[in-house]
Amino acid sequence: MYLRATTRFWEAMLPRLPVSKPFGPVCVLGLLSILAGGPATAQEPAPQDIQATLLHTTELMRAPLHVDAQFDYTMTARVRLLLFWVGKDDVGGGYIRRGTLLRDPASDVIELLIGSDPAKAPRAINRWGAASEIIHRTSGSSHGAESSTFFGFMKVSSGASAAEMEKELAREKRGGSFLFSAIINQGEGNFDFAKVVPFSSDTDFTIRQFDLAKSMVSDRLVGSEGRLKEITASQVQACGRREGFLESVAELVDYSIEGRKPPTSVCYFYNGVQHQLTLTQATRVPSETVRLTLRDEPHEYVRTYHDLVLARFENFNQTTKQRTGFELLLGTKGNLRGVPVQIRHQPNWWFQAVLNLMTPESPGEARIQ
Repeated sequence: MYLRATTRFWEAMLPRLPVSKPFGPVCVLGLLSILAGGPATAQEPAPQDIQATLLHTTELMRAPLHVDAQFDYTMTARVRLLLFWVGKDDVGGGYIRRGTLLRDPASDVIELLIGSDPAKAPRAINRWGAASEIIHRTSGSSHGAESSTFFGFMKVSSGASAAEMEKELAREKRGGSFLFSAIINQGEGNFDFAKVVPFSSDTDFTIRQFDLAKSMVSDRLVGSEGRLKEITASQVQACGRREGFLESVAELVDYSIEGRKPPTSVCYFYNGVQHQLTLTQATRVPSETVRLTLRDEPHEYVRTYHDLVLARFENFNQTTKQRTGFELLLGTKGNLRGVPVQIRHQPNWWFQAVLNLMTPESPGEARIQ
């Protein structure tokens, strides 16, 4: 199932990184916005075992990846202005990747990058995020993780409406200071912790500069900045799973394709908090036609997909009691089995985003008309 090497959002589709104010991404899906946390402050000195694990985890984050599959997406964004919606295609995009670490062929890696592209988005909006999850399986088994490492990075925002977002963008540009946030979540055995580091940069990194931003933030994650949170052994044992958000989405995608009757739930930890991810509904969709107007393309982009499943998910934060939903329109056959043809999310009342698959499909999976 190709999603297993991938998205692992961002929050409801992409997870939400903890920031000093509630996060409302403009062009970053709820995959990264489902997960939320409180303000980050200077941490107490990390216990020696945690500090050593942080160093190892940041090394894993920089380790070369063998990509087995990649699926590219373009983003359609819609903003509500009073009584009506206005929207535009091709304002950003991203990818879902599946692979393994070159130095650890037994690993399972999912990477997700999604957001707006200021070169395409109205008013050069720059809001994006990335997430990656590395799973180490129980020896000789394709199920059950011995450990998991989650890394998230996001251009953060506190705008609660389109108008507030525009003001926020203007303030950033005037001040020359741009806010980002990074998180590492590590779980193994009965040991689980997360570290969040918000920081300002005089460089407004874009979705095209993720590798540069990722390299820059590594030292911050092992330094004294940020906030460290630990999970008790009893909580870990009660959950009984080491998989993180992205792998949990992948597991429930498998369930939806296999036709298991919803609701089906799994638990996972993120930012020191236990979450419950539920597949609430899986509906067969005979066919779906996607029509897009792409930047710099003279003709409308039209693609028809057949034999799909529309899977609806709900993420529940057991501390805040907050629920967040998202939808994946999934292929069920051939090279598109388990692959999101569309990722749909409305994180708030004024913004909607849809990611449409752009990777060339095999004959019979999708047709360009």
